[in-house]
Amino acid sequence: MEDSRFTEIKRIKKKDAPHSLHWFMKEEVFSEELFGFFSAEVNSYKSIALQAYTLFEKATSLYLEKGNLFGIPTEMFDLITYTWNHKEQHPFLIGRFDINGGLDNLIAKVIEFNADTCSTFPETALWQDLQLQQLKGKTHFNELKQGLVEKLSVLKSKIPHEKPIFLATSLGYIEDQLNCNIILDAALEAGFTPRYADLPDVIFGDDGIFLQFGDEYEPVDVFFKMFPWDWIYNEEPDLLNDLSYLIKNNKVMVVNPPYTSLWQNKQFLTFITDYFPNEVIAKTYNNHPNTESWVEKPILGRIGENITIKNKQNTYQSKGDYENQSTIYQEYLPLAKDVENYYYQIGIFFSDRPLAINLRCQEQPIITEDAEFMSHYIL
Repeated sequence: MEDSRFTEIKRIKKKDAPHSLHWFMKEEVFSEELFGFFSAEVNSYKSIALQAYTLFEKATSLYLEKGNLFGIPTEMFDLITYTWNHKEQHPFLIGRFDINGGLDNLIAKVIEFNADTCSTFPETALWQDLQLQQLKGKTHFNELKQGLVEKLSVLKSKIPHEKPIFLATSLGYIEDQLNCNIILDAALEAGFTPRYADLPDVIFGDDGIFLQFGDEYEPVDVFFKMFPWDWIYNEEPDLLNDLSYLIKNNKVMVVNPPYTSLWQNKQFLTFITDYFPNEVIAKTYNNHPNTESWVEKPILGRIGENITIKNKQNTYQSKGDYENQSTIYQEYLPLAKDVENYYYQIGIFFSDRPLAINLRCQEQPIITEDAEFMSHYIL
């Protein structure tokens, strides 16, 4: 990519940034450059996300008709089916499509859908706005906060009492807590009473989910979790039992809902390839393709771990915690690269519509948690 598309700005000082960005600044995850997208490129990414989401919806209905093809634990599969069949009461809140290509005339396709749990909320919602202020007269595509407030307002309208309780919870990692804070800010603006608690401090009972304040117990209306459903059904069966009972008995609304675990499972992409041929989602296979270039990924892997990329010139591999998982194979879709050999991946946040674009870059073609976050503007 040509250098003219990058604009360097002054370093933002900690005192000029909101507290929720201080940890990220300390970790040095932010680039001091902004990347310029053409409007046509942004519109193309938005179109890809819209088409991909429609395919995910269609494929979900067909998959559930055909039965539990992936061997998901029975209780979880039943919960996926129940919430999909009652998705008006269990709506999807927010996810992020990761897209390779689309720059430098490279083919752009979705390589995965972080639909159950996704991150980079503070970077996208706050940091991009902060940096853009230095580029007078420039705009960007960043409706993340507005879109969250709109969707949470719809959720609130389904609850019959005023000031319902919206609880965000995580396993206590600082980055997860900071991501939860963005959701909680939007929940407050949408009319909820926001709460945060680490998972061990949340009480699960037959009548609902509760927080304890002294001798009082506060019932939770909406439960936002910053940990994945596959962790729940593989590692925490008692928690799965609790949530399954509460969801089916209309005691609580859980976001994101159980059916998003199917969307996050990369094996689901093989189902889409088989039954819904298309040009917006990377072709994905259960077996090794007869091609000289391919990508191998664990089906429930995250943050770029345990991935192998084989192309005509090289083989790249990343380490991680998912080496014992089953894997899928994807067609190789190269990332755009700048003159300093940084590789760039696009993220599109999606709710009922595309909400925002973000950009992560790294000095290798496998984008991991060590990637830099780069803001953008419209040329």
